[in-house]
Amino acid sequence: MDTTATIAAWGLRRPTPADAPALLALCHADESAAIGRAVTTRAEVDELLAPAHTRLDADQWVAVDIQRGLPVGWAILWDHGGSDHQDVDVYRDPGRCGEDLRGALLDLALARLAERARESSYPMMHASAGAFADDITYQATLVSRGFEHARTYHRMRMDLTRPLRVAVPTGVEVVPFDDGERSRRAFHRVVEESFVDHFGYTRIAYADYWADADAEPAPDREFWRVAIADGSLIGVSKASGRNAELGGGYVAELAVLASHRGRGVATALLASTFEAYRQAGRTWGGLTVDTENTTGALSLYTAMGMAPTEQVFEHVREVAPATGST
Repeated sequence: MDTTATIAAWGLRRPTPADAPALLALCHADESAAIGRAVTTRAEVDELLAPAHTRLDADQWVAVDIQRGLPVGWAILWDHGGSDHQDVDVYRDPGRCGEDLRGALLDLALARLAERARESSYPMMHASAGAFADDITYQATLVSRGFEHARTYHRMRMDLTRPLRVAVPTGVEVVPFDDGERSRRAFHRVVEESFVDHFGYTRIAYADYWADADAEPAPDREFWRVAIADGSLIGVSKASGRNAELGGGYVAELAVLASHRGRGVATALLASTFEAYRQAGRTWGGLTVDTENTTGALSLYTAMGMAPTEQVFEHVREVAPATGST
């Protein structure tokens, strides 16, 4: 496929934060065509337009309908901090452009990822791209670019209109996160140690982790919870405000040290966060889970009353460093 020729039919530029409303409408058009409903929120778009480790002027592209001046495609490279694993997201408005444009934007993102591999001196980069299980068109585009389906995730949701019972294990205390330097270091340590064996996880340095967290436009930090035993942090629940505009809450990370699993710590953390959301007037809570997670996370969420709303297939591929000079 001739990427240059496909792109030439449209205007191509870099996005800016002012594009957020139009890009949200673009995401909704894409999702409505794929699964029959819109799921992306304005907070999520704002977060994508405020990356801590990639640049709008180098790592994102917007294809524009020149006559109407509106975005019809959007490609994003998303780096969570100094690693060789990066996310690739590509949206398109199926009512105004074909799948060939999404493929062309994906090609641009992969070429840029190869440049980033060279700039960072990585022997290889690893790209991850998610596609809804029902979006067979996008999945075919990913496969045609060398991606393989590697994992399945569920987006899950539960009703928060009734009080939740927060049962804290003996010897454990669940409290709001104290956003100080010492607490930040303990929080980061728990996340790193808890996720080290999870699929696709790469270690993120302390400064990079918090640069990413602090860049989020709606962190909902008052809903973060931590579990403490014998004076040490053993588990964390990291909330996000990405669903606030829809009346919901979201838990982006739920982590418990392996040495303290099987005692109900994760359940207590999640219930505490969701109950805080309920008391604040949020009517539902959500999260995303790897269905093949070996820690029993899916069973835990189901037992709490959560149900899947969307299924997402994660596709991965390696990207070799670009050759030649920068």
